Amino acid sequence: MKFSKPSLLGAGLGLVMGVAFTIVALVQFDETETNAKDVALAGLVVGVPLSVLIGLSIGWAWGRLFGFDSLN
Repeated sequence: MKFSKPSLLGAGLGLVMGVAFTIVALVQFDETETNAKDVALAGLVVGVPLSVLIGLSIGWAWGRLFGFDSLN
């Protein structure tokens, strides 16, 4: 399976944003309701893959609208 450059760029940005959101969640979670292990696990298992898929689909849409070689 070969991805276009906009799709890969979107997936990479999604990965960075997913990790950033996980770090933000670790900084500001409520210690009376949950613990850091559960917050990190949820962020890494749910948040990061979801962010990558969203970034991948946005990159695909960018490629469809502006051409798959638009970022060269």
